[in-house]
Amino acid sequence: MHGLSGRCAGIRTLDGSFQSISDVQAEKEELLVALANQAVAQDAADVVILSGAPLAGLAVKVRDRIPVPVVDPVAAAVRQAETLAVLKPRKAVAGTFRRPDPKPTIGLAEPLAAIIEHRSPKEGTS
Repeated sequence: MHGLSGRCAGIRTLDGSFQSISDVQAEKEELLVALANQAVAQDAADVVILSGAPLAGLAVKVRDRIPVPVVDPVAAAVRQAETLAVLKPRKAVAGTFRRPDPKPTIGLAEPLAAIIEHRSPKEGTS
């Protein structure tokens, strides 16, 4: 829709079983570097984005062995949240980021129904 698929170089997967979840980084660091460099060479990747919780924090360890920027999505998300907290942006009242219009509900728990319908929860209802 936005041409993203044409700009994605490719996806590389760390295959194989791991001895333990705590050893994923140690076991797969060299393979990760090789796959990232393969994406740069074969697909002209401009950036490597590591995904999956076991790879969190690994970007700092491998970035000097990969010739393009390496992004750790967990670190990026934390920075984004910190930035938004500091900027204190105004809530949108118009446009696609504004709160959706109220909608009628059937069969939802009262607190959730109240949020979706934009009203105060009924007292004494659980």
